[in-house]
Amino acid sequence: MATPEDSGRIAELNTELSLCHVSYHPIYHVKENASELTRAYVKDKIDKSIAGEGLVLVAQDKDIVGFLTCTITDRNDPNWEIRKIGHIGGVYVTPEYRRRGIAAVLMKEAFEWMKNREVEYVELNVVVQNAAGIAAWTALGFKPLQQHLIQKL
Repeated sequence: MATPEDSGRIAELNTELSLCHVSYHPIYHVKENASELTRAYVKDKIDKSIAGEGLVLVAQDKDIVGFLTCTITDRNDPNWEIRKIGHIGGVYVTPEYRRRGIAAVLMKEAFEWMKNREVEYVELNVVVQNAAGIAAWTALGFKPLQQHLIQKL
């Protein structure tokens, strides 16, 4: 599990993850001061993880080479039998450490954390143009459920 001391490095990696999305759609424009804002955002996620209100995991070699964030959403719509849904908010592994099973190990640990909290289903978002991401998530057992549409006003 991530510690507050990890927030700087995770923020760097989170910004790298954001920059990977820039070519997909204009909605993924990264702010110039993203690094400083991201550090506070990550620190908040880590604080919530320590408090049990989410989970932030890291993969380390000599330095942090990957991270995963997840939360649990309580579906309060009375129509649905399934009440708790796990949500993978972000997963990133640096390019030189990819294709080594690191994301799968992070996901396995996140799945265990969620199972211990009675979560039955886990969701995540992946950009439709991200063929490598779709292939990776499909290999881990994820299947399409909905199509997310967007329009600029």
